[in-house]
Amino acid sequence: MHVLFFVAFWACQLVSSVIFKYGGMYPKYHWHALIAGNVILLSASWFLIQLFRHFPQPIVIACCAGGTFVAVQFGMALYFKQSLSWIQVAGLFLIVAGIVITAYGTPSIASAGNK
Repeated sequence: MHVLFFVAFWACQLVSSVIFKYGGMYPKYHWHALIAGNVILLSASWFLIQLFRHFPQPIVIACCAGGTFVAVQFGMALYFKQSLSWIQVAGLFLIVAGIVITAYGTPSIASAGNK
């Protein structure tokens, strides 16, 4: 159940990035996009607080920072129909590998849910 906080956090980051992109593409909606995107980021902050309550700090930082980067890169590429080169995709998979290594390399992961 607590893992859904990660998914919700990444979704908020992706949606706010798409909104910010539209604000940049259409200057008429610049302020609307700025406000809407930041309201969504406030929701992401709430999920981040929940993650810190249930998971060790190294896992939260690795998964949120790296996961956000990967989710936004793939999501924006798909949404705006922009292709990624093979080297960019390889880099994203290396980031995912780093997240997994950090998450499973943390000695307190077994006790993370028992707090």
